[in-house]
Amino acid sequence: MPVFSRVKDDILVLTADGDYTPGELARVGARAFSNREHPGPGPVLLDLSGAAGLDHKSPESLTAEGAALAAHRDRISRLAVVVSSQFSDLFAADGPFSKAIGVEVAACLSHSEAKAWLSS
Repeated sequence: MPVFSRVKDDILVLTADGDYTPGELARVGARAFSNREHPGPGPVLLDLSGAAGLDHKSPESLTAEGAALAAHRDRISRLAVVVSSQFSDLFAADGPFSKAIGVEVAACLSHSEAKAWLSS
């Protein structure tokens, strides 16, 4: 499974490596949000730095991914998405992903930038 989760430094980290589907993100997210290690609401880091196929994501697919996490928005205080600069617009505050999830989202270029934003 190319999507997995862990809690690190009190941040729930969801990581997608390779190709992944909104369904995989939803399943792993649901499992992670039900884990007592992340009582929520709390910061979430979605690491897409190793994800494949972002250049082919449709607005509908991004909306589905945001909606998959939106089901748990009561457990998310803020969400940072780590992506390369060429994909940061896909996760902009006014984009389909961010609108679907319904919490404050920031596209970040590194884990350190994401962690700094999440803790600010």
